[in-house]
Amino acid sequence: MTGSLGTSVFDTDVYLVGASGGVYALLAAHLANVLLNYNNMEFGIVRLIGIFIVASADVGFAIYDRYAAEQIGPPVSYVAHLTGALAGLTIGLLVLKNFEQKLHEQLIWWVALGVYAACTLFGILFNVFNPDPFYPAN
Repeated sequence: MTGSLGTSVFDTDVYLVGASGGVYALLAAHLANVLLNYNNMEFGIVRLIGIFIVASADVGFAIYDRYAAEQIGPPVSYVAHLTGALAGLTIGLLVLKNFEQKLHEQLIWWVALGVYAACTLFGILFNVFNPDPFYPAN
């Protein structure tokens, strides 16, 4: 949902195909879990680095494919990946269990809640009050 909502705000002239925004939400939720509990996990730092490498490579390829590569068909949205990941990270920080909560992590919880709420509210209000971008006004 957030992938398509973000695309409707930032990159309206692309097609949405599949569930890549949802996949990135799951990947980023796993990242949130690793960020919260890497001290208690076996190979926590390796997991953290692995997630960053895979996600960075895929988003980098999607941006390259969108702007630098020769387009064979209509462009596919990479914004859905980014906004899906933002949703997964913020919701993951909110709902996943932290085994050893510290004081600064409560601040992170509130920041994540605020970022998610603000971005979602902005996306919904933008789509409600913005004229339909697919049908130009006469």
